[in-house]
Amino acid sequence: MKQTVSIVCLLGGIVGQAAEPVSAVERALAQEIIGPALSLEEVRVFNETRVPDMPRVSTAAEWQAKDSEYRRNILDKVVFRGEAAKWRDTPLRVEWSDTIEGLPGYRIRKLRFEAVPGWWIPALLYEPIKLSGKRPVVLNVNGHDGKGKAADYKQLRCINQAKRGMIALNVEWIGMGQFASRMSHYQMNQMDLCGTAGIAPFFLNMSKGLDILLAHPNADPTRVAVAGLSGGGWQTIFISSLDERVTLANPVAGYSSFKTRARHGMDLGDSEQTPNDLALYADYTHLTAMLANRAALLTN
Repeated sequence: MKQTVSIVCLLGGIVGQAAEPVSAVERALAQEIIGPALSLEEVRVFNETRVPDMPRVSTAAEWQAKDSEYRRNILDKVVFRGEAAKWRDTPLRVEWSDTIEGLPGYRIRKLRFEAVPGWWIPALLYEPIKLSGKRPVVLNVNGHDGKGKAADYKQLRCINQAKRGMIALNVEWIGMGQFASRMSHYQMNQMDLCGTAGIAPFFLNMSKGLDILLAHPNADPTRVAVAGLSGGGWQTIFISSLDERVTLANPVAGYSSFKTRARHGMDLGDSEQTPNDLALYADYTHLTAMLANRAALLTN
């Protein structure tokens, strides 16, 4: 019996000694070396520190020189990269359809225009019934509403503008309304992978819209407005900062700095709001400043 107890005690001692190194390993493993949030934080810092800051300038002339440089870089190296460079100066092609008459103080003209070779954008032009002289023109863009240009509040906005004597263009957006079943915003990423700027169709959708408005015989080129909500707010700041024909911009709740979005991952925006290489040359703070010397209303 004593021998049995001795053997058991001996085995117990051996097991106890063998278990001690395991405990030491466990203690070492319990010490956190790389936390679960470290990788994300490193990515944030890596990107944040590479987004350009606003330059320090002391005169309007200094800023105007910077302004021109930003615009040139964004258009040449971001918007019209690759095959998109061939689309930049394509002639305006417009096909007019029916006109809706008999409305109280305004009429609606149906049309479509070619933004990219082979890609036609449906649109509606709202005009005052009594149209004479030179009138303000407004490009109305919109965000993620499946009804697209047929959304009630967008139609009401255009009607209101026409009744106030303006010429208002209501354009369809990629992936919305008549395009809802045929294309998606995220297909621009496939274009980027092929070496052509996926942001180009978004830009040309708007710039060709401005071409149509300014080709109107009653258009006043000194009063050219762009306004839009949400994704339309993004469209407004993007076209208004890069196309100096715009004299009044009203982006509504549609954009923010890349540095802000790096810290708030719940809404990074769609692909067009973070186009390839834009942050190499400018942030949305720069785009906002590029509205300088023109009227702007930032609504949030």
